[in-house]
Amino acid sequence: MGQMGQAFLRGVDALGGWIIEHSRVLLKICVWLVAVPAVPLLLLFLLPGFLGLIAPPLDLDTDLYAVNRPVAFTFLDAKGEVVGRRGAAVGDRLKLEDMPACLPAAFIAMEDRRFYSHNGIDPRGIARALIADLRAGHVVAGGSTITEQTAKIVFTNSERTFSRRWKALYDAAMLEKSLSKKQILELYLNRIYLGSGAYGVDGAARVYFGKSARELTLAEAAMLATLTSAPSVFSPRRDLAAAQLRADIVLTKMVETGAITETQAAEARTHPAVVVDRTATDARNYFLDTARDEALKLAAASGRPLGGDLVVHTTLEPRIQDAARQAAVKIVESKQGQRARVHQAAVVVMKPDGAVSAMIGGIDYTESTFNRATQAHRQPGSAFKPFVYLAALEAGLTPWDVRNDEPVDIGGWMPTNFGGRSYGTLTLADALAHSVNTITANLAQEVGLDAVVEAARRCGITSKLEANASLALGTSEVTPLELTAAYGAFASGGLKVTPYMVTEVDGPDGKPLYRRKPAEPDRVIAYHVNRDLVAMLFGVVTEGTGRGAGIWTHEAAGKTGTTQDYHDAWFVGFTTDYVTSVWIGNDDASPMRGVTGGTLPAAIWRDVMTVAEKGMPVRPLDRSPPQVPIDETLMASGVSSTDDESQLAAPRETPQQQQEQHPRHRGLGGIFDWLFGSSEEDKAAQEETPPKGDDGDN
Repeated sequence: MGQMGQAFLRGVDALGGWIIEHSRVLLKICVWLVAVPAVPLLLLFLLPGFLGLIAPPLDLDTDLYAVNRPVAFTFLDAKGEVVGRRGAAVGDRLKLEDMPACLPAAFIAMEDRRFYSHNGIDPRGIARALIADLRAGHVVAGGSTITEQTAKIVFTNSERTFSRRWKALYDAAMLEKSLSKKQILELYLNRIYLGSGAYGVDGAARVYFGKSARELTLAEAAMLATLTSAPSVFSPRRDLAAAQLRADIVLTKMVETGAITETQAAEARTHPAVVVDRTATDARNYFLDTARDEALKLAAASGRPLGGDLVVHTTLEPRIQDAARQAAVKIVESKQGQRARVHQAAVVVMKPDGAVSAMIGGIDYTESTFNRATQAHRQPGSAFKPFVYLAALEAGLTPWDVRNDEPVDIGGWMPTNFGGRSYGTLTLADALAHSVNTITANLAQEVGLDAVVEAARRCGITSKLEANASLALGTSEVTPLELTAAYGAFASGGLKVTPYMVTEVDGPDGKPLYRRKPAEPDRVIAYHVNRDLVAMLFGVVTEGTGRGAGIWTHEAAGKTGTTQDYHDAWFVGFTTDYVTSVWIGNDDASPMRGVTGGTLPAAIWRDVMTVAEKGMPVRPLDRSPPQVPIDETLMASGVSSTDDESQLAAPRETPQQQQEQHPRHRGLGGIFDWLFGSSEEDKAAQEETPPKGDDGDN
């Protein structure tokens, strides 16, 4: 044996001697290594009993269905019918016996198999969660029982921290000490959030399946049970096939727990749950979201507590709301809309007193909750021109005063008319009807930009207005809602119009927290001036760029709007009963293909207003009577008396006469125009549009 071998043996002998010498110490260390981990485990399993001893009982007079929850809203339409709900009270409060047995069984199988055997705290689950947390270095796992989850819902929140977890354990012990298992499970199933604004299984059943939870099938119950951890991510509206696969997992777990048989699970897999189409109903959410914010402000001003359920009476008219959605979707999703590269639309329908009857903030609420009617600021283009002409009328001009269409150069800004067309001498009424950029730009300089801004502000435009030359042609951005309200001043006879959606808010006791009082008349436009302006806007629809918006049964007035490179297109107009604005465009401001305010927006406006006016009495607009201009130079203007785009100075027509003169009633040619589109009407609709690269109609 070599020296190295001998050295190794000496080392082994020395180690053995050390072990023998320190055997007692080593034995104690081994005992601690085994015993110390057992101490926290022992305490963990003793924890439920300990918390059960120290936790106080709950005050059973407290309504646990209302504690620590958001304000719940029930919305009524203009006729008092329920049209929607918000907050934590989406569905009915159900007892277990009201539900199919498979529904609570699905949640128990998925969330807490030992629900009926533990005291609200499951040491096994906590141990698994702690191990996962230690491995990750932070809180990642749940391990919560149904009782703990209920405690989080009622008393705390879903934040994952150690302090929150231990508080949830304490609160869970209180629940177990005060309530039966049945009561805890009922509370859990009625309050848990399951996505898409649905709180509780009944609310979720109505949102996803269009029925009460009382009527759920096994497959539907299993799908709801998959939504407890990440309801937005796992929503069946996002990916139905994936939701069905997750429901299969729940069915398997239910078989394992003995809640259902394998045969029942197979039957449920053969007929998986599918979600209902809520496109039409969800479209109301643009209105209801805005009404909720309004109701909260109004109710808070009462000074009374806002806890519990609130009933909100609104101005919504569902038939008009549905018509607005259908008209917008039909145009945007049509072949014509696709060719035009149109992807979004917004519609606001309002009564002349400011009551909002309908609001569409986009094509599909489930894809985008962004409300383009209230939140999107877009250039109005020529739809802003009425404020220029209002300022001119207030400066003493009349609709029948004439101006020359001549080149414009304002500090290097040189707007032109569509196609470079020249109109010669026109009345102001004709200049507005045909959206002549040059005359409008010069007119704004004549009366002063400050006067134009002041007129727009007075009518209700609240967005920032840049007092530069191009303002006259609509370069300052506005929202569809405020532009609708501003036109409401014209429709109301010159009175200030403030939009509103809520007429009354009732508290949990049924007593009103707020009740709207009729607004005091606030005249912002002189009566005679307003009648002149209405006459001019009437001419836009009967003679000018807005002819595509004409409805046969009622007189209408309004204005088209188109921005540079076709980024935005508008039609805003009114009858004696309603004021409506339509905007179409793209969220990324990408240009459309040749869309003007007189084409697709006017078509949407006409479809919406046809429904809105159905059954309404026929009343003429309050407008100045037409006048024949004395100035003979007008006869040499660019608008001939034989042209379809004739002067507003034509004799006043009744609605019946307008119907007879409508292109669709002009013999065989009118029929072909109706079927295939009128080239004359398209020409008139596009006259407001600037050539590409020109700021003329921004």
